[in-house]
Amino acid sequence: MIKRIFQWLGGLVGLVVVGGVGYLVFAQHDPDLVLSVAKVMEPLRGADAPPPNPQRNAYFGELHLHTKYSMDANVFGNRLDPRMAYRFAKGEPMEIGDSGIVQKLAAPLDFAAVTDHAEGMGGVHQCLNSKSPNYWSLDCIGLRYKLLPVFPRLFDALVQNGPKRGYYPPGICGKDGQDCIASAPSVWQDTQNAANDAYEPGKFTSFIGYEYSPTLVMGGMLHRNIIYRGAKVPDTVFGATDGFAEDLLRWLDLNCTGACKALSIPHNPNFSWGLMFGDRNSDASPVTRENLALRAKYERLVEVFQAKGGSECARGVGNTDEECGFENLWPTCKPGEELVDDKTGIHAVRCVAQNDMVRNVLKKGLAEEKKWGFNPFQFGLVGSTDNHNGMPGDTAEKGYNGHATPIDTTPEYRLGMKQTIVSKKLGIAPGGINPGGLTGVWAEENTRPAIWDSLQRRESWGTSGTRLRVRFFGGYGFASNLHQQGDMVKTAYAQGVPMGGTLAAAPAGKAPSFLVWALRDVQSAPLQRVQIVKGWLTADGSTQERVYDVACSDGGKPDAKTHRCPDNGAKVDLQTCAISQDKGAPELATTWSDPEFQPTQSAFYYVRVLENPVCRYSQYDALKLGVAHPPNVPQTIQERAWSSPIWYTPAR
Repeated sequence: MIKRIFQWLGGLVGLVVVGGVGYLVFAQHDPDLVLSVAKVMEPLRGADAPPPNPQRNAYFGELHLHTKYSMDANVFGNRLDPRMAYRFAKGEPMEIGDSGIVQKLAAPLDFAAVTDHAEGMGGVHQCLNSKSPNYWSLDCIGLRYKLLPVFPRLFDALVQNGPKRGYYPPGICGKDGQDCIASAPSVWQDTQNAANDAYEPGKFTSFIGYEYSPTLVMGGMLHRNIIYRGAKVPDTVFGATDGFAEDLLRWLDLNCTGACKALSIPHNPNFSWGLMFGDRNSDASPVTRENLALRAKYERLVEVFQAKGGSECARGVGNTDEECGFENLWPTCKPGEELVDDKTGIHAVRCVAQNDMVRNVLKKGLAEEKKWGFNPFQFGLVGSTDNHNGMPGDTAEKGYNGHATPIDTTPEYRLGMKQTIVSKKLGIAPGGINPGGLTGVWAEENTRPAIWDSLQRRESWGTSGTRLRVRFFGGYGFASNLHQQGDMVKTAYAQGVPMGGTLAAAPAGKAPSFLVWALRDVQSAPLQRVQIVKGWLTADGSTQERVYDVACSDGGKPDAKTHRCPDNGAKVDLQTCAISQDKGAPELATTWSDPEFQPTQSAFYYVRVLENPVCRYSQYDALKLGVAHPPNVPQTIQERAWSSPIWYTPAR
């Protein structure tokens, strides 16, 4: 009777509001599908939620996470779906696959996005739905029974090489991928529903998203995470089989309009073999003004740190400071190895070159702005895990139980004493993976609009996994003791710009000053020092960089010549992993002026905060097994944070 009434009404019944959420309810004419429900309104902020804070609050979250809806994660043994992932983000314990190991965050996240691979959504449906035409194919059987030799076949299908792009694996997707194309929307809809159901405005924000995931030879990647602002999103996803990265941005520009808004976040430039931010498009064709303009519009952030390594800087390829190379997964390119092939746009060796490191790309953006009239690489910074176990934000060094369920849940696998076909395929050295990072934002409240807007304006920072807080402002009228004033944040917003912003040309005789503030994560080590990293464009078109220590712990002062803090003497006992309890600071702050400012030079500035050292997870693993630590990775780690830059633009 209900079905007949709905059909008699022509399908549309009307708007129903449940729990502050608006729904359009309509009947389908398919007799097997009585009705479908589509969310069209964002939930309202709860009455018990705190009011918006004009000075903005710090929120921590995860923007890169895979569940069993990603084919690779499914092959690895991931049993968690998006709903379970969001429950984990909110603080609920979950088991890692069938390992018997239960993980739980020390504190819930404030926001998260499940970003399953676009290319695998249809394939997962084909292999897990017994009614699908490819359910009994060898590849689907391999996926269901977690046979790891399936992984290279799935990975290689997505390899792009010059103008040749990836393809759907026929054993899973049928002829020309049509079966996967037809079934992907149902998985995408469930992904949306999970995010919408998990959203609790004022308490927890869940973003709709996915990962665009083309691969390169030698295990390289040109991946982007797509993060939507609200519930209005395109009906389908765009994957590597649909086109190149430039096609993705054009697709977003055509299909995400009106209330639909999106960010495209590149990640793992350290894995892109010179192509992600090189001088060619993804298909190795010459870059164009149109493509760069779309990058400037959608790619306003870059992932500076995640499980597959750090991408800030590497000594010997345009960077010189001693903190470069932090958790770098690959060696730096030797002379000649950085040269790219004209047909593919990549270099032929697994190594890190200048265009693979974010700091160099920020410098490159200053030069590109002079050429094009806009900066296509004006990136804010974020951190994520890229976990493939369905557990967002699980970043602690102590108690780390792996990245990819369940193939690295044991210390033997993480230390390289045992290997899987996955680590061999990607070329990852023993102990090379790390627990990953987190994203911090300053937003008025914990809602989709507020947090997404903070990401869009780049008022964000990335961490190597801890919840270290960073404030960074620039301006021309700051008092020299602003960092000591109770209303420093209110004053800084009124008189300057926050991280992610741009300072206009300096008034005559003025140099910019910067307010910097950092607060430790009580679950991690005290703070050791705060640095400001500067990059600038010289008159001859070359770029330079310099690192200044601006705030030191334990009463130290930066040396006038080296601009470095004295060693604060913090130690780690490698047998017990106990750290110095009397060294470091809970909070560091300063107001700093650039002593070498030139008003005619374009520049950027960002903050890097260093904690005292602690045991790396690999040292905990080595102690647990009573074995020697892998020689290729350090036994200790200095957790850190990177703010988004502030740019300076001179008068033209």
